[in-house]
Amino acid sequence: MEALKEYTVPLTGLKAGDHVYRYEVTPDFFKHFENSPIESGQFKVEIVLDRRPEMATINFEISGTYSCLCDRCLIKIDLPIQHTDKLILKFEEGEDTDEVIYLDPQISEWNAAKVIYEFICLAKPLMNVYDCKGRPCDQEVLKKLNEYEHEPERDQSIWKDLENIKLN
Repeated sequence: MEALKEYTVPLTGLKAGDHVYRYEVTPDFFKHFENSPIESGQFKVEIVLDRRPEMATINFEISGTYSCLCDRCLIKIDLPIQHTDKLILKFEEGEDTDEVIYLDPQISEWNAAKVIYEFICLAKPLMNVYDCKGRPCDQEVLKKLNEYEHEPERDQSIWKDLENIKLN
């Protein structure tokens, strides 16, 4: 994570209250994560850290786009992502959960890169598609898909014979 040092948030020396950090996630960011479902993207990340003596609450706001192939027409598209999330850092011993990360009370900084990456990946839609109306979809591929979609029913006579089978 040394390459992602720019995503480090200082913890010592912070006064109680809100502290805002802004980061730019560039396409190089995703190269640091093995088998990433996102190969390239451009995101703006705003972190609001509410520092308290025993803990810190962090609110993440992520917006941007990632490049992918449309699952419908296979043209390269940039899909938008908007995501907000919350995380709690507790400065004590414990086992991490989805919402709480436990840190050594003596730690001076925390690197947010892994959490930012996970939030972006979780916000990614299951299918990489646009509505295709007024979008840059490949019209030739869509036309071919429509032809197959409206193809007349094939002869189902082989299945009709199975209806006549008596099991008892």
